[in-house]
Amino acid sequence: MHYFITSRIDKLTSAIELAEIKRLKIFKSLQIPAKIITLVYSRYQQHVWRELGIEHDVINPIAYFQKLSDHKNSTAELRKELLSGDQLVIQENRGFINDRLRIEINMYGDEIDYVTYFDRWGFTDRRDFYVNNQLSFSEYFDDKGKLITRTYFDYQGIAFLTYHYRGGPGNVPVLTLIQLRHSNSWIQFDQEVNFWAYFLTLIVKQDSAAVLYSDREDYVVPIFKLMNISAKKFVILHSAFTQNAQADGEPFPYIKKIFELGNQLSGIIVSTSHEAIDLKKRPEVKIPCYAIPVSFLPDSLLEKQVPFESRIPGQLIAVARLTPVKQLDQLINAVILLHQKLPFIDLKIYGYDDDWQNYETSTALHHLVKNADAANYIHFCGYLKDLTQVYQSADIEVVTSAYEGFSMATLEALGHGCPVVSYDINYGPNELIKNNKTGNLIPVGDTWSLQRTLSNLLTHREILKRYNQNISKTMLPYSQTSVAKDWSTFISQINAD
Repeated sequence: MHYFITSRIDKLTSAIELAEIKRLKIFKSLQIPAKIITLVYSRYQQHVWRELGIEHDVINPIAYFQKLSDHKNSTAELRKELLSGDQLVIQENRGFINDRLRIEINMYGDEIDYVTYFDRWGFTDRRDFYVNNQLSFSEYFDDKGKLITRTYFDYQGIAFLTYHYRGGPGNVPVLTLIQLRHSNSWIQFDQEVNFWAYFLTLIVKQDSAAVLYSDREDYVVPIFKLMNISAKKFVILHSAFTQNAQADGEPFPYIKKIFELGNQLSGIIVSTSHEAIDLKKRPEVKIPCYAIPVSFLPDSLLEKQVPFESRIPGQLIAVARLTPVKQLDQLINAVILLHQKLPFIDLKIYGYDDDWQNYETSTALHHLVKNADAANYIHFCGYLKDLTQVYQSADIEVVTSAYEGFSMATLEALGHGCPVVSYDINYGPNELIKNNKTGNLIPVGDTWSLQRTLSNLLTHREILKRYNQNISKTMLPYSQTSVAKDWSTFISQINAD
């Protein structure tokens, strides 16, 4: 079995996890068994997996040991059981003793979400959390409301896992001990990384042919370092590996940890040939490096031609999280200046607010638009799960990132026939875009060239039409069939080693 390891899969699914899901589809098409492993537990994970169509293809360590039923228990029966105390005076979903609140049920839709228990002084003592009306875990608090322990229960209601916390700086609880009951004994871990290493080791012991892939190196590389069992382990990089995106630049701290693993890793997989070549130049890298596109375009999409006339003149799009590395302020400033002579120009930005530095970048970008009185032609559209109509109606997608690992947005835009204007950055755009044929590559950070290029394209739509017509044949290396062949070749190679 091949296991793709990440931190979590949220409702606002990130590009990395979407890439995992697409890879899963590739492996299924090749009839190669594969699963996704999410390390972090969420009570709502099953709902998210179901919406994404992967509910039977994901493993989570806590859920693995917990084994709760997929069947939803009766809400009415559980509510009756919870509020059955003889002394309780019931008012809707709350129970009182001597006019003091002692139990409160909180709902999530038609299910019980969590139940809070109060002592006679009004302090929160315990809170029980439910999944499908089954008890998942309980949290216990001190008299200041600080978390002391979190205990998880299996399908029989038996405690099998406890997280212990103690006071830290600012009275913030700090995880100090994890206890897991497994194989008729209690096992102790100092940190979650030790618990996760135990779990992955267990997976490998049960599956001698297991191949492990890290998609979140900040989470998974420390786990790989702790594992003493022999297994094929690969790191898949989704971004540039140096801080200036140049081959001889300073590696990011987590990349240094990858280099330190040495032969504990079987190889590094990146999305572009350029990055694979640059990695091989590093003296620290003494393991194989492979280039396999992180995503693909359905074959049917490349066979479909969207009429150029259906595109909205002047409609620019950017598909990016609101983070510093995307440099969206440069695009916004360019559009503000262009609007003075091209009043039909419109920019829509699709991507969720990143909480980095307390939403500092998002706040600054919104202020930039507001101060320029540009809100009627520059729009923050948030995260959108399906961007098909966006790509099919836009004139141009614009990429102003300082660096990328591949740029899935560029791939998807081109796949829908939308030309792309991008800074000529490492890595991705300069392999995906054929300059002056399917889009334009401009010098990094050259906002004057950005303005001039956009102005020229928007006032000469015959160029955009030509780009649109050129795209499909240049994207064949990124079709599902082609990327499946890349993975098939890779797997044959590692099986032969």
